[in-house]
Amino acid sequence: MSTQTVYVPTHAEKARQDFVLSVKLLANGAAQQRVRDEYRHRVLPAVRERLGAEPARREEVQPAVERSASFRQWAALTHRSQSMMWDAIEATARRVEPDTVSRYARLRVGGSRRGSLELDPSLHVPPPIGNTEIHRQPGGYAGHPEADDLAPGLRYLGAAMIYAPGKGQKQAAGDGRAQVLLGQLRERFPELEPPRRILDLGCGIGVHSQGIAVEFPAAEYHGVDVAAGLLRFGHLLAEERGVPIHFHQRDAARTGFADGSFDLVLSNILFHEVNAARLPQILRECRRVLRPGGVMLHADVATQVARLPLEDQVMNDWQVRWNGEPFWTAFSRYDMREQIVAAGFDAQRSFAEHVRTPAGVSYVFGARG
Repeated sequence: MSTQTVYVPTHAEKARQDFVLSVKLLANGAAQQRVRDEYRHRVLPAVRERLGAEPARREEVQPAVERSASFRQWAALTHRSQSMMWDAIEATARRVEPDTVSRYARLRVGGSRRGSLELDPSLHVPPPIGNTEIHRQPGGYAGHPEADDLAPGLRYLGAAMIYAPGKGQKQAAGDGRAQVLLGQLRERFPELEPPRRILDLGCGIGVHSQGIAVEFPAAEYHGVDVAAGLLRFGHLLAEERGVPIHFHQRDAARTGFADGSFDLVLSNILFHEVNAARLPQILRECRRVLRPGGVMLHADVATQVARLPLEDQVMNDWQVRWNGEPFWTAFSRYDMREQIVAAGFDAQRSFAEHVRTPAGVSYVFGARG
């Protein structure tokens, strides 16, 4: 697909990035397992003795876990591997950026397009996108106001080839990103007619969007994000592949689309980047723009405290403080079905479940309008 013609590492760059990937796999595999093993065999018995009871909350074990040798080693390896990843990606991104900018310039002045790009320089980019380097991506997602700033998208695409595969999700760099959502659509709504209009919230560079748009070629596909630096790049990727997607720089909590104007409203890994005030606003916006009988479907990280042991909760909380995941811990406390019902959806037609896929476990939630 077109992602492989825009961001192409040289042999030396690829070797370096593969090494970083191996470090990521070590951090997310054996090093993380050592934390769990030390917790169960040494830390937990000591905490039980101190409390006189079984610990029930992350806060009760966190200080002891964070003092353990295995945790300190895992944390150092995880933090350093993230820095190594961005350094390795930057070498490729900076080298290919001039050619990518030229291709984008030709697209802007060229002939017909399958989709479109609508940017709004006056849009207030809300936190954390506007003020945080999510995942510690240099410069963040939003980018600069210059019309040809594609660097955030290049970095994001490069990270997709290392970050998620480093967690065992090899499909994250291509159409495979769409498979969880598409699989859930087929399984949960087998009677669903092919949607005529689709709204994708927090679409980013639109790699998963392409996979869904290809699956529903007759649909009018709209992708919304606040980050212009990602949207420009996503528009280029989609147009070079010939996939018709209409990208909009808009707020997912206030999209500006008409009431009941979409048959399918979806997102992929959006909600764990949303603060407590905006999360219910976005769900209410989903309800507003979804037509009666339409489907809302979201997939996100499976970090909920209801399913994670305490030692894993400690490791996830470390990501909030040190690895550019400001709302990960808050999201982990939500029962998204309760949030969906509070936003006005019918409780009997709403769901939130952890789903095992070939890539691991995803938190899938949504409703029928």
